[in-house]
Amino acid sequence: MISNRMKTALAIFLFLAFASVGAWAQMGSSMDADSAAIKQSVAAWSAAWNSHDAHATAMKYTEDGDFTNTTGIPSHGWKALEDHYNEIFTTFLKDAHRTDSVRSIRFLNADTASVDIDWQMTGAKTRDGKDVPIRKGLLTWIVTKHNGEWMIAIYHETAF
Repeated sequence: MISNRMKTALAIFLFLAFASVGAWAQMGSSMDADSAAIKQSVAAWSAAWNSHDAHATAMKYTEDGDFTNTTGIPSHGWKALEDHYNEIFTTFLKDAHRTDSVRSIRFLNADTASVDIDWQMTGAKTRDGKDVPIRKGLLTWIVTKHNGEWMIAIYHETAF
């Protein structure tokens, strides 16, 4: 026979097991929704970039966001980011188009994630106006959630 103590212990165990499964399922569902939202943020950033809209591109960053390009030149904060994008969109990248594809998302906590993005660019020119072949590389972003929107806090770009 099973004692009352054993029945109580079994009941507690089963309760905790089912509660954990429910919490895990809910967390998985939340992560799925956040992954989809992050992918949408990447697509929105790409659309702003491809429209050569410096202001909209910069506004996809947090107010104190950091950007580092393939040559190691940084920009910090909305004003510097918008100035950077305005410069490149009106000069050597004015005819450029990019495609960005999320490779992976790793959640560091509920409101922070690391995102790896494969990128490819056509239509770029050198600073002296010569055509550049297709460029490819990897973006590494740290994104944070602000009022339900995933924004770029840190952006590092590498080219292959």
